[in-house]
Amino acid sequence: MGSGGYVICEYDSVKEDFPEFQSVLDALHVNLLAKAEADWSPLKFDRDHPMAPRAGYFGESTIIPSLFEDRVNVTLVTWEQWYDFVNKGMTIPGNNVIMQGANGGNMYEDYKVGLAGLVFLDKAIRISEIKMQISDKKLPRINIEEALAYNKPAIVFEDGYILDEETGFELQAYATTPGPQSIKLLGFQLNRVKDKLFTNAGSPLV
Repeated sequence: MGSGGYVICEYDSVKEDFPEFQSVLDALHVNLLAKAEADWSPLKFDRDHPMAPRAGYFGESTIIPSLFEDRVNVTLVTWEQWYDFVNKGMTIPGNNVIMQGANGGNMYEDYKVGLAGLVFLDKAIRISEIKMQISDKKLPRINIEEALAYNKPAIVFEDGYILDEETGFELQAYATTPGPQSIKLLGFQLNRVKDKLFTNAGSPLV
C-alpha cells in the first residue's frame, strides 16, 4: 500500500483517464477490510447492510468531513475551507497545514479510512503543491500546477493509503492566494460503532 505514485486527471472522467482506478479501489478495500476485521475482531463487515450494520458487524460509508479538522483545530462540517491569515493564521504565499485528523491531529478511535486520492471541487485552485504525513510516514511532495488545466482535477494515488484510528494524519499545502478552497478526500470509511454515524449531520464523530 502507498508506493508514492499518483495520476492527475479530470475527476468526472477518472475511470476513463485512469482505468486502473477501480483496481486501486478494490485492492485498498480488501486491505482495509482485512485490517479492520483483525483489529476489531470478533466484529465482521456487514456486506448486506454496510450503512446500518447489524449487531456483531461494522459498517462502511463515504468519508465524512467531521473526521478531520482545519489548521486551527476546528472540526470540518464540509470540505470547503477559507484560506486566510486573520482567522486561520496562514502564511500566504507559503506552506501550511490545511487538514488533519480531528482528534488533535490524530484520527478518532473506531474509524478507519481508505484514502484513494484528493478531488478539487473549485474552479479556482489556491495551492500549487501538497504533501502528506500518515503516522510517521512522510510522503513526497506533489506539484499540482498541472491540475490547473482541468475543470475538476483529481489526484489519484496508484496505491491507496490507510488512515488508521488513533494515528496521525496531516495534509500540508503551499497556498498561493487567499479565499475559498474545497478539497475532498476520495475513498471510503469503515465505522466500528454504528450509533456514532446516527448523530446530527455536521456534528463531530467522537
